[in-house]
Amino acid sequence: MFDIIADIFRALITGAIFFYLRAMRGQEPPRLRKAWIFFLIGFGLLFLGGLLNVADNFPSLSKYIIIGRTRYADFLEQIVGYVFGLLFLGIGFWRWIPAIIALRAEEIVLRKSQEELKRQVAELTAERNKLKKIIECELKYAEWDEAASQPEAG
Repeated sequence: MFDIIADIFRALITGAIFFYLRAMRGQEPPRLRKAWIFFLIGFGLLFLGGLLNVADNFPSLSKYIIIGRTRYADFLEQIVGYVFGLLFLGIGFWRWIPAIIALRAEEIVLRKSQEELKRQVAELTAERNKLKKIIECELKYAEWDEAASQPEAG
């Protein structure tokens, strides 16, 4: 009884992951798209293996060729479902990990350039404020000179 519950639970978890990945397809980042398809296929095959494993627990399904306890069902469950599913997951990780490392490196470069831009903006703002004060001062002097050079009407 515990085996049946464990098999069903495992099939439900892999099925939930498979259907979630399937629903999220197209929203993945472009760099991870090549790995995403391998994850999708891998979890799909693991889900198939899990469903066939659940079907093994019901002897009445043995009359069907690919469901139940037959050589074909065991081949589909063990080889196609679990072995190829894990193989595709491995290929997905093999493609995913370098993409993640490259994205992290780009993130570091972008953060450094963002900090450099913030520093440059602060420097330019300070320089602009200095120039603004100088211009204001010059304008006041120009006003004073103009006022001093005009004869007073009196």
